[in-house]
Amino acid sequence: MKVMPELNAELCDGCGLCIIACHGGAIITEDDQVRIELSEDCDFCGVCEAVCPQQAITCFYLIVPA
Repeated sequence: MKVMPELNAELCDGCGLCIIACHGGAIITEDDQVRIELSEDCDFCGVCEAVCPQQAITCFYLIVPA
């Protein structure tokens, strides 16, 4: 099972920075709500977590440089 970044909807203000930053297209808006969908295109880069000003996105994995 793939572990995707997790979005806390209560903290999210819908600014859309994560959507712009996600080069894999795994973060979308649906019914005016930001949503992270299970996607093979998510490469776990962690940029979505880094750009979120509300700290609404959490990545539960560790990025280790090769």
